[in-house]
Amino acid sequence: MTSTHKSRRIWFCQTEYVAQHPESLQKLKDAVGLTTIMPESPVCHTSGFSASAELAKRGPFEDWRQRLDAWPRGAEGIYPPVAGIISGFDDAPLQRVIEACKSTGIEVWGHIGLWSYGGEVYPEFALRDLEGRPLDRRYQEWGIGLCPSRKAVNEWTRDCLVEAIQHYAIDGFDVDHARYPAPANVHSLIACGCANCQDEAVRLGYDFAAMRRGVLALRQRLAQLTLAEVRALVAGRPSLMDFLGLLAQDGSVLDWVQFRAHILAERMREFRAAVQEAGGRDKVFGSDVFPASTGLLGGHWYGKWEEATDFLTGGSSHGGVVGWATGVTNLAREWTAALCRHAQGLDESEVLSLVWRMFGVEDLDLPETAAGVAEGPLPIAALYEREVA
Repeated sequence: MTSTHKSRRIWFCQTEYVAQHPESLQKLKDAVGLTTIMPESPVCHTSGFSASAELAKRGPFEDWRQRLDAWPRGAEGIYPPVAGIISGFDDAPLQRVIEACKSTGIEVWGHIGLWSYGGEVYPEFALRDLEGRPLDRRYQEWGIGLCPSRKAVNEWTRDCLVEAIQHYAIDGFDVDHARYPAPANVHSLIACGCANCQDEAVRLGYDFAAMRRGVLALRQRLAQLTLAEVRALVAGRPSLMDFLGLLAQDGSVLDWVQFRAHILAERMREFRAAVQEAGGRDKVFGSDVFPASTGLLGGHWYGKWEEATDFLTGGSSHGGVVGWATGVTNLAREWTAALCRHAQGLDESEVLSLVWRMFGVEDLDLPETAAGVAEGPLPIAALYEREVA
């Protein structure tokens, strides 16, 4: 089937750099056929939007400068990576970028963040696990996320998008952090279980109580896993879904994984509808996603995402939190360590071997210990090729 989408070559760039070097746009257009940019300021974590007084008055994150104990970088003037648009940022660099793009014939896709970070700064809006607990800070490098079911926060975020599409001459949005924390954050996999998410489960037709029972039973079963069972599982060459099917009591665990992703797709659908109602149907709306191997665990149900957005993009070909090449290796390190902490008598190398098999990379030259995964080197090119194959 032939795609109906226009082919684009996109640069995820720094707003301040392009504002200072507008000539880079024409150079890249001539050299590689650049069509579109997605500018982001590393200071405010949006494209550099300002916010109206009305939005600022309603904004849930305006007091970030008073939370330096939770966000020390605020002392340097760096905004926390939360949802929406926080006020007080000078949008002059962004306006220069937009003007330069207009004169060069290049599209501008706006950038804001959503849910995968910020919970450590705003615990009152953060994810809670199925027992009502905040996420374990040992996994903070992968994100302490915000709950995606807070109505007031979501409505304010929607209005931020609407204001930006009306005020700035941009061609749409590529929103960031439109996900849960990376699946390497083991604790986040059993979040969010707050009252708001329970209400969403009812609205979307899920049995929250059954999902909760099933997920907590799986956690208990994993804590009882024996070395003999690990070896038997490795011999059976299970996929992730096979593994869950063998250990879970029923389909409630898969329901849980899908429910978490369904919530995010619903929010994206609502945001796109608002943007296009305000700015026109030609204003595109989408995001980057985790790779297919880990996507559902991180909140990306590809089928629902395609229905809710105009496009989706992949992550980078290198490492990091959302790098497609290291999504599996990041979670393998954390999952292996967690299993070995909670289940007695397991062998780390054999647990890691099981994880490699579950994600279909056991044939690659990968480390045999969690420390080895952290230290590297890793077959980055081969891992990336496996994700995009």
